[in-house]
Amino acid sequence: MKFGEVKTIVENNLIDSVKDKSIFKENIKNFKKHFLKDPNLSKLYLIYDDLLKPRGLNEEEANKYLTEGINWAKSLIKTTNIPIVKNKINENNYEIIDSLVYESAKTIDESLDFKNKILTILQTKPSDNTKIIKLPISTMVKISNEKISEYLGRFDESSRKELISLLSENKDDLKNKFKDLKESTIIKLNSLKESENDLEVKNKIDKTITKVTLESFDILNYHTLNKLNESLN
Repeated sequence: MKFGEVKTIVENNLIDSVKDKSIFKENIKNFKKHFLKDPNLSKLYLIYDDLLKPRGLNEEEANKYLTEGINWAKSLIKTTNIPIVKNKINENNYEIIDSLVYESAKTIDESLDFKNKILTILQTKPSDNTKIIKLPISTMVKISNEKISEYLGRFDESSRKELISLLSENKDDLKNKFKDLKESTIIKLNSLKESENDLEVKNKIDKTITKVTLESFDILNYHTLNKLNESLN
């Protein structure tokens, strides 16, 4: 089974179990055990997500980003044991990435079509509430809190000031604040979902809740989550 298929099944299971706290908790536990504790799987998970995010890149940047992302994924898959998932799959949300990573496209035209779809996404300007950090994937998967200061020059002035401020705070205090921030954000998202009638929007909110729940603490995640929380006020 391809990684994109496994990722789709895992995410669908998490989303479907959001309403049942006990099942959701168990699914989160299994996710952490089988995915987050394996550094290669964590990197693959990140790469697949980032290749389908609007980033506002120009054509040259988008091509470089896509090439680097696919090369990273190919390299990681060769040295990683992809978890076996028994569930049947009716859809693959990451088919266009899988086709390039596994070189499984049936024709050259199909391969080019998948590539162009990803490039279109990467060149799409993100929404105003989405703060995209334009770092190459190789940098994103290596970056750590201790090295953050080396990358501050890549951010806009406002984000840079906020990150510098966060770096000066006690990490243990920030970790506790991060937990509270996650809870606050999830409560706001659930409230937003309850007031929403559109099923598609509800599903997107559920996916966001799942993503927030799975986020682990670091300075960048704190900064991003805080921005999301503020946008929900």
